[in-house]
Amino acid sequence: MALFGIGKKKKEIPEQQAAAPGGLPTDQVMSMRQQGYTDDQVIQNLQSQGYNSSQIFNAINQVNISGSQYQMPQMEQQQQPYMENYMPEQAPSYEEAQMPEPKERIEELAEAIIDEKWKEISADITKVIEWKDKTEQRITVLEQQLISLKAGIDSLQKSLLGKIGQYDQNITDVGTEIKAMEKVFQKVLPSLTENVNRLERMSKKAPPPSKR
Repeated sequence: MALFGIGKKKKEIPEQQAAAPGGLPTDQVMSMRQQGYTDDQVIQNLQSQGYNSSQIFNAINQVNISGSQYQMPQMEQQQQPYMENYMPEQAPSYEEAQMPEPKERIEELAEAIIDEKWKEISADITKVIEWKDKTEQRITVLEQQLISLKAGIDSLQKSLLGKIGQYDQNITDVGTEIKAMEKVFQKVLPSLTENVNRLERMSKKAPPPSKR
């Protein structure tokens, strides 16, 4: 990945899975430089110890800055005994002794830092997407359950309305039968009453039975 005008990587820096140690390895950078390690060797050594690219980059920068404060007096003290034996143009200058950080290495470190941050952001985005998918699945399940519940309530409501309608019809039928019986009684009752009265009159007119 090339960002901010940075060129392609010359060497892929291995990704460290373990948690990086705390603090900056400034002392280790200074020690390895005193032993003659190149910057590539310093970086690889620190990466093998678990330091991330940001820690290594900051430690190298601090060593470079602090080196400018004590290397200049030290170089002057070392050069004074030999000033008489060398021509002025042969004396190494501070700029020649203090080698700047190679541009390629800075680009690689910057890209490594960007890659690490991008991977962290990508991991967070992936977690958010997974949470979103799970939430949508749960919402879908809840919607299906609500639809099923609504269908069950509608079916129960229709069943209750059907039963109530059936009861109403039965009550209506009973009322109709009662009205029909009432009409029959209205027709039969006068005749029945007349017959009862006639029998009563006949019983009054009949002679009492003789006593023997």
